[in-house]
Amino acid sequence: MIALVVLIIELGATIGSTTGESFSPVDGWGETRHADTLTFVIVVVGCGSLAFFDRFPRTVAIISTASYLVFALRDHELGMFLPPMVVIFGLAAHGGRRFAAISFAVASLAAGLVWVASRAGTVEEPGVALLAWVAFGSVLAAFFCVPLLIGEIVRARSMLHDARSAAAG
Repeated sequence: MIALVVLIIELGATIGSTTGESFSPVDGWGETRHADTLTFVIVVVGCGSLAFFDRFPRTVAIISTASYLVFALRDHELGMFLPPMVVIFGLAAHGGRRFAAISFAVASLAAGLVWVASRAGTVEEPGVALLAWVAFGSVLAAFFCVPLLIGEIVRARSMLHDARSAAAG
């Protein structure tokens, strides 16, 4: 069900990027690539793989995060965050995969920051460029680190519950 919801949201956002004006918050903001057939394949594969997370968590994490990385590094309009966010949370929440969750969060954040560099690098006003870095950097850090932190909290609460249940019975 989560895979379907994520797919609908990401497809809607991608379709919206083809029909609307390009995102350009300030003068000098770098252009993005228009969505093409490969863009939609990336979205469908990245989101659709989430349906198999229970059976193949690491494989799905690789596929969905790689889809985001390709999407971001191909310079598309800002998007495709949900698949890596879901797998980062899932890996962190289900224990034993902390290093993988952190690795996928860092890789996703790095790709997002490369995207920001491509956009903000052409902004001529230094104060505006700095503001773009701070704003987008903070949002991207939240997108990829908050699921990691929430997953850790869920895992810790689950471990506490299991310990209490074992002590009680």
